[in-house]
Amino acid sequence: MALELFQFQQDAASQIADRFTKYSADPIGFGRGKSRRDVPFYQALSSITGSGKTAILAQAVSEIVALSEVPPVILWLSKGKVVVQQSYANLCEGGKYSHLLQDIGVHLLSEYDPADVADSKEALLYFATVGTFNQRDRENSNLRIFAFDTDNIESTRWEALKARQTAEGVRRPLVVVYDEAQNLSDQQTTLLLEQEPAVFLLASATLRFPAQFDTEVIQQLRTQGGFKDDDLITRVMSSTVVASGLVKGLISLDGLNAPMQETVSEMLTDMADAEAAVKAEGLGFLPKAIYVCNTNILADDAGQTDDPKQPFEQRQAPPILIWRYLTEQCGVPAEEVAVYADLKTHRDFPLPADFILYGGGESDYDDFIAGDYRHIIFNQTLQEGWDDPSVYFAYVDKTMESPIQITQIVGRVLRQPGAAHYESDRLNTAHFYVRVDRNDTFAQVVQEVEKGLGGDAPDVRILTSPPGSETPVSVEPKERRAVPKTAIDNKHTVEPVEKVLAKINDYRDDTRNTRGVGRRRTVQQTIGAKDANDSEWFDFEQSSRVSARWVFDREVSRRYRPARAVMTTDSEKFDAKVGVGSTAYTNLADHAAEAVTAYLDHAVVKQLKPKPYEIGSALVRRGSMTTFKNALHEGYDDLNQFELRFARALDDTGLPWARNRSQTGYKIPLVSLGQTVWFFPDFLVWSGDKVLCVDTKGSHLVETDARRKLLAIEPHKDVTTKIEVKFVTEGSWKTDGTPEGKDGYSVLALGSDRRLKSVHFDDLEALVKSFLAE
Repeated sequence: MALELFQFQQDAASQIADRFTKYSADPIGFGRGKSRRDVPFYQALSSITGSGKTAILAQAVSEIVALSEVPPVILWLSKGKVVVQQSYANLCEGGKYSHLLQDIGVHLLSEYDPADVADSKEALLYFATVGTFNQRDRENSNLRIFAFDTDNIESTRWEALKARQTAEGVRRPLVVVYDEAQNLSDQQTTLLLEQEPAVFLLASATLRFPAQFDTEVIQQLRTQGGFKDDDLITRVMSSTVVASGLVKGLISLDGLNAPMQETVSEMLTDMADAEAAVKAEGLGFLPKAIYVCNTNILADDAGQTDDPKQPFEQRQAPPILIWRYLTEQCGVPAEEVAVYADLKTHRDFPLPADFILYGGGESDYDDFIAGDYRHIIFNQTLQEGWDDPSVYFAYVDKTMESPIQITQIVGRVLRQPGAAHYESDRLNTAHFYVRVDRNDTFAQVVQEVEKGLGGDAPDVRILTSPPGSETPVSVEPKERRAVPKTAIDNKHTVEPVEKVLAKINDYRDDTRNTRGVGRRRTVQQTIGAKDANDSEWFDFEQSSRVSARWVFDREVSRRYRPARAVMTTDSEKFDAKVGVGSTAYTNLADHAAEAVTAYLDHAVVKQLKPKPYEIGSALVRRGSMTTFKNALHEGYDDLNQFELRFARALDDTGLPWARNRSQTGYKIPLVSLGQTVWFFPDFLVWSGDKVLCVDTKGSHLVETDARRKLLAIEPHKDVTTKIEVKFVTEGSWKTDGTPEGKDGYSVLALGSDRRLKSVHFDDLEALVKSFLAE
């Protein structure tokens, strides 16, 4: 089933394409005379693991193709065969993201044929691992990319790819996409630059590139073009990824200076609680666990290796010890456990018949996936690309100077099943149980996890428990309470949007307003000669042309993607071809912006009837928890000073209330522009037949956030509970949302006339009493 992009994915892709268009109009040159070449357009995609980098890259490629005068060749690379296979399956015909690559032929690089490049009128995308071409001695190479194939190609495939000529003799631009680009090396850089690519799109959660790429691409852009990091990197806010439900919102890091058995036992206890939470919410999956350890080195003696020439019961290899503990002591069925590692064996001392071992790497990966195991034991080399969202728990052995890098493990546990957050905190949490022999080792682990999340202060909450300290506990609600869910009702948007669509001109017969100005540099070469004469860029009358439909849809999507649901572009006038940068293009973009504004002006948030949001368990540390009498949970931790004062005053009213977790708790859709498409109120308060969604923002946020978050939510005729949103802040505020004074406190809300109103109180106690039902 095709998956729609999230707004943040669309925004990132369009930013990349816009930057490409701007750069390609005036690229930077490198070198002089006949050796002069253009520095490729370069953009790094920095995004947290699990944010859907493949979808972002595919959309960016699609837009770059549409904005290119000559349909390019795209070389999509990754280090791992499994990653390439997954990307290919997702983007080829029938894949979940195939709709993003319309009018682009998708193939494997092993299928490359110059005849296709010459004859096809569409862009062509080829998937490959870097191992396909990454070999120094190409003359003696056995890699197929360098092999002669007289049936199809008169030169090597690598040279044919370098030529990539159309039937008219025009060289197609080359777009290089590198997923998991932290694996890019100097050697790969050299080989790829030989191809003279026009575009480099490099994606990674942790941006780290080799010296040669930095010298020949990045530094050229910085020194000659004045580009800064913000110009060269498209960053995705981790808060938007978490709010989308694609990744878990919490990470629990539990450090234990204890034997493997005690550490695993604690993890399995929590895993059983998570399984109960899954069943209570009626979800269609079961939590899984991974175990990361050395393979053949003894667990408690880094200088010794396990001898495979001895009875199974006497072996001390960590995977075997973990397997035996799970199956013999914990009652885990052997068919649920798999070992994915290069575990040494000997034919005279076979493993038990029910010991499932995958030691072939990529060769038996498909069989491993088909097994759908709940407990997977491996070392840090588990196949790159394995990303089962049902994995909630990870045991990591960091004792005895273990080389295991936890940054390689975070992504295995961070993805969220169903791309939705759940009512129980435990089901929105990635749980790590790290066995260490020194406290400073655990501190290093925490730093590695923060680094692995790929950002400064990411919006994934990290709960750390060093060895000897308390671990977070799951606190169940004292009573059942629910809040009606909400959604955007767009039925009132159809008519105003149609009025905007009716105003759009028909450009099918317009030859003046559809002209854009492009720039082109041609390279003249004498037949039979090796060297080409350089020439300068010059303006020409017609730039690349795209359909009016493509322009309108793109401009709507980049502003507010959900609005596309009521934007009908079936009319033949949208078949018109317009030049990029033309008057027609600009007019279409302006009308798209007007249509989105009309949508936002008339769309409303409405309560839903079915299946309300029920308050689930909260994950807290008791040592830092503040207890409350009337809260739905025993208490909460991690409250800031203002939140704590407000919560105490609220508790004294006697009203039932709950703290609502940012990014993973109860949410309301925002009908406004911006990547943030959800509002997570800080507190939920039940007062009579109302649920008050109260947000306690700092005063500096009121002016920017008030009109986006103070929503007049329309009730449902069959739902007795009503939702009201209130904004509580320090100081006094005018009704236009501007500050008036610093004393006391204010409640800001939308009145019955949908205008902002502000009520001032001298103290919090008086403010929260206003919440009592009249």
